[in-house]
Order: sequence, then C-alpha cells, then structure tokens
Amino acid sequence: MFVLAVLIAALIISLLTGGRLRHIENFRLRALPLGIGAFVVQVLIFTPRGESLLGALVPAFYVLSLVMLIAFLLANLKVFGVPILLVGLLLNVIVIGANGGRMPANPQALIATGQSSAAERLVRDGHAANVVLMGSQTKLNFLGDYIVLPILGDFGSAYSIGDLVALVGEAALVFGMVRTDATIQTGSIKDGSSETRRRA
Repeated sequence: MFVLAVLIAALIISLLTGGRLRHIENFRLRALPLGIGAFVVQVLIFTPRGESLLGALVPAFYVLSLVMLIAFLLANLKVFGVPILLVGLLLNVIVIGANGGRMPANPQALIATGQSSAAERLVRDGHAANVVLMGSQTKLNFLGDYIVLPILGDFGSAYSIGDLVALVGEAALVFGMVRTDATIQTGSIKDGSSETRRRA
C-alpha cells in the first residue's frame, strides 16, 4: 500500500508540473521479458503454494529473480530513475548473497507492522520464504529488513535501506514516464525538441 501511494504521488506531481499522460505511449523499456520473468518468479516465491512447491530451492530462485532484475535494469540504464533503482537493488543483492539467498529480517519490525504471524513463523523456523531470522549469525544486518515507518502502521512493512533507495528510483521512473525528457524509444532518448519537430 505504501509503495503504491508513493508511486501514485510521483505520477500526480509529474502531471502537475508539466507531465502529460500521452507521453506514456512513447515510453519503451528494453529486455521486458526479463523484468516480467523476474516478477513471475517472485510472485511464485511469495505465495504459500509456490513456497511449498520450491521448498529448499526458494533462495536459489530468489537470487535468480534478482539477477534477472539486474540484467533488466542494466538494459534500461538510461531511463530516468533506473540508476537509483539499480543501486537499491544491488544493496539488497549484497546482503541477500551474504546470507545464502535470504534477506535478514527483524521479527520485532514485522510485529510493529502487523505481521505477527510471519514474525512467529520466522522465530520458530529461523526462516520464512525469502527471509531469514536476523541475529548474530546473519551478516550485514544494517542492510536487512528492520526499518519501520511508524506513521504507516499496518500499511507499511519492514524495509531495508535498499528497499527505500529502490522506492526512490521507482518513484523517479514513474515521474519520468509522462515526461518527454525521460522517455526512451527504440533505444534513444527523445527530448522535448524532437517532440516539437514531430508536431511541425
């Protein structure tokens, strides 16, 4: 919910400051199947049935989805917002890679955001889906899921530094989608002057 609200706010701000919805039709992303594939894999991981099906392979598939996302973002590095998004993703990849394919999560942070059942499972089993219980045995905990935004209450989650950096990138991407100076089409950035020439 929080992420969606931020992205909607970014779109509204862009529209109020000169953006136009018609520019979306010229917005192009390269290697889109990679991005869609990564999304499908993560949806599978984050569902109880998918987690049960994959079992011990969850960390491997999680890392695979992250590698696919990195490749997708690198293919679109010139798109406004993508470099920031990539930095956030890489921060997450570093800590996930250091912890065997799972993100360290603080159960108290989960409880604070209304995810008591997930916290109980995490404490009981030591891991749940793509996360592992944060503790002295986990590495780079400062990059893990422990950040709570109290103002959000149950609408938030336990965030990592990488999550928040990536969210800034996602917001910038949405902001740029409706602006000609951030639009990629057939591999080249089209600016306002080219838009003017098309109208002439």
